[in-house]
Amino acid sequence: MASRTNLVSPFLRRGLDARGMMVGMMICLTLNAAHFALRYDPGFALRYLLCLALGGALDLAYSLLKDGRPAFPRASTFVTAALLVLSVPARMPGWQVGAGLLVAVWFGKRMVDSRALRLNPMLLGRLFMMIVFADSIQAWLPPGTQIDALSSATPLGLFAAERVAYSPLQLLLGHIGGDWEGLYALLPGSPGEVLPLLSLACGAALVLGGIADWRPGVFYLLGFALMVFLLDMPLAFHLAAGSTAFTAVYIVSDPRSMPGSKFGRMAAGLLAGAGNAALRKQGFFPEGVVLAVLAVNLLSPTLDRLAFAARGLALRRAARRPK
Repeated sequence: MASRTNLVSPFLRRGLDARGMMVGMMICLTLNAAHFALRYDPGFALRYLLCLALGGALDLAYSLLKDGRPAFPRASTFVTAALLVLSVPARMPGWQVGAGLLVAVWFGKRMVDSRALRLNPMLLGRLFMMIVFADSIQAWLPPGTQIDALSSATPLGLFAAERVAYSPLQLLLGHIGGDWEGLYALLPGSPGEVLPLLSLACGAALVLGGIADWRPGVFYLLGFALMVFLLDMPLAFHLAAGSTAFTAVYIVSDPRSMPGSKFGRMAAGLLAGAGNAALRKQGFFPEGVVLAVLAVNLLSPTLDRLAFAARGLALRRAARRPK
């Protein structure tokens, strides 16, 4: 029997099961959380589970306030919660993470009409945290210490401050530690970014399993690499450092906030990657994913319209050719 396909955008048919996609994403995100807990901070496992529970509770509370009756939390809410807690410092105060999650779940997901322009809810929550909790979201503290945030740095933060590139091989393998010139204690970044190879392996599994589309992630990496090269920055380091792989696999693959057409998803990935690289060079924060991807989300309808117009033009030209 042929698999069921749904027309989600002009000239694009996908047979992806939304529930299967959420389950696959949760399995992969939990693997990332488990790696960080086992390798760097055992206490993060509890924080991860508590964040998932809080996300479900916020979804349930919204249903009660809106409809007057409880409804089981949506699977996508747990994915949003997992993405958020994996993208911020592992020791960030819990109430601040909860505030960001409230913005993501209520204002980024539940209050948005299904037919309206959508922004990535996790990035919306993280943008709120970057504005309101600007110090906490850049404080990378090793477990069990009170080291001054100014004397510690992630590999990407070290590059932004001193233009010193950490070993790309060590970054790919997740071997982050030691110090630089006795001035900076080198610490892993957010839990989701410390082992790029794991994120890439999960992305390959999601694509091969028919759960995720390869286009936005691949073109994100292409756009990012091209802009890094044009800006004369160390290519291997920037591909391995920060959340490059994490973003390509889990963030730009979001089917609701990114364009639906094939051309649109490729163009969006290309623009998001180039934008992130440019913001790494010129932005205030060492990483530019939030602003780059949210800007592309705003362009999603335009990119789909361009895809529709281009395809229509190609069909009209084909019809005019003599047979």
